[in-house]
Amino acid sequence: MSQEVLLVRGGALGSNTGIGGAHHALAQSLASGDVPGWRLQGVAEYDLGSRPTGVRRLFSRWFRHPRVVKSLAQKGQPINLIHITDQEQAHLVPKHSSVPVVVTVHDLFHLFPRMLRIGDTTVEVGEAKPSMIRRRDLNKLKRGLGRADLLLCDSHATLKACKEHFPNVDSIWLPLGLEMARFEPLDGKNHTSSGPAANLEKACHLLIVGSHDPRKRMDFVLKVLGSMDSSVKQELHIHHVGGGASPSGGPTTSDLAAHHSVAHFHAHGGDLSDAALMDLRHASEALLFPSVSEGFGYPPIEAMASGTPVLCADMPSHNELMPSGMCLPANDLHAWQEAILAVHGAWKKRTALQNEHVWPTPDEALIEHAKTFSIEVFNQRTAEAYNRLL
Repeated sequence: MSQEVLLVRGGALGSNTGIGGAHHALAQSLASGDVPGWRLQGVAEYDLGSRPTGVRRLFSRWFRHPRVVKSLAQKGQPINLIHITDQEQAHLVPKHSSVPVVVTVHDLFHLFPRMLRIGDTTVEVGEAKPSMIRRRDLNKLKRGLGRADLLLCDSHATLKACKEHFPNVDSIWLPLGLEMARFEPLDGKNHTSSGPAANLEKACHLLIVGSHDPRKRMDFVLKVLGSMDSSVKQELHIHHVGGGASPSGGPTTSDLAAHHSVAHFHAHGGDLSDAALMDLRHASEALLFPSVSEGFGYPPIEAMASGTPVLCADMPSHNELMPSGMCLPANDLHAWQEAILAVHGAWKKRTALQNEHVWPTPDEALIEHAKTFSIEVFNQRTAEAYNRLL
C-alpha cells in the first residue's frame, strides 16, 4: 500500500518558472504513481489573483496559509509525510507535526547573502540589505528549516551550505529531474511557424536564459561579445530570454548590449512560451551561461537535454551538471572569446553552402549526459529519501 504525501508551497506558481516547474513535476510524478511506494494526497497552496495588495500577500503568507498547513499536519489526517517544495516556504514547517516534514532546498543565498569576488569584480549574491519585513520573513524561513526532519538539496553546493547553517537537521543530495521527452528535437528542424525562432536569418544564433540579477553577469557576457572581432560580431545574433530590467535600477540588458556594441541583440522578455523557448534552444548554436551562483541551474541541463551545446562558467552549482572539463573559467574573458569563436567557426563551416538559416543537428552525446538527470532517476531518488523517514 502506498504512503500518502502532502505537497506544500505558498502562492501558486506556473510550471514555466524554475521553482514552479520543479513543484509541478513532483506533483505529477506522485499523482501518476511514478514515485515507488508513494502517492499524492493533495497540494496545499493558494492563489492570490492577478493584483494582490501587499497586505493581502503578507497576511496569506504569514498567517492564513500557515494555519491551514498546521491543521493538515495534525493527527487524524490521512498523511504520512509533508513535503514543502522550496526553501522560500520553509516558514510553513509546523512547530508540532504528527508526521515527518521534508523541505527541498534549491539554494540558500537569499537567506545567507554574500559578496563573491570574481577576478577584479565583486558580485552580490543574495540581497545584502533587505527591508525590515523581508528580514523578519527570512528569520521565519531559517527557523522553519531548523524544524524540518530532512532537507533535500538539489546540488552538492547547497548540501554543503545546509550542513554548515543547519548542522542539526539531516540533509541529503537530491538533484531535480527533467522530463526528457519534452526536450526531444522534432523531425525536420524548420518546423516552427510562429515565435522568435520562425524565419531566422542566416547567422550564428546564441541563446542566453536568465534574469538580469547581478549573479547572472549579463554585463560580463555582453562585454565578451562586444570585444569580438567586428567581422565575427556581425554574424552573431544574441537572443536573451528573461527579464531585462536591472533589480538595482541600473542599465537594462538592451542598454548594456548597446554600450558594448553588440549589434544583433534580441530581448524576448521573460514571458516566452515553453514551445517558443524550446524552438530557440534547437535553433541556436549554443547557450551562454556566465552565472556565478545557481541552485540547480535549469538552463544548462535543459539546453543539453535538447542537444544544444553550453558555454558555462565553472561555478556552483551548475558546474555539477556539466560533462567533465566542459566549463569555462568564470572571469577569463579570453577563454570565453575563444569558446565563442569555436562555436562561430563550426557554424561557418556547417553553413558555408547555405543561403538561409539551418538549425544545427542536436548533439546526441549531450542528450545522453542529460539523461542522468531524468525524471525517472529523480523519482527513484525521491522514494529513497522519503523512505529514510519511515
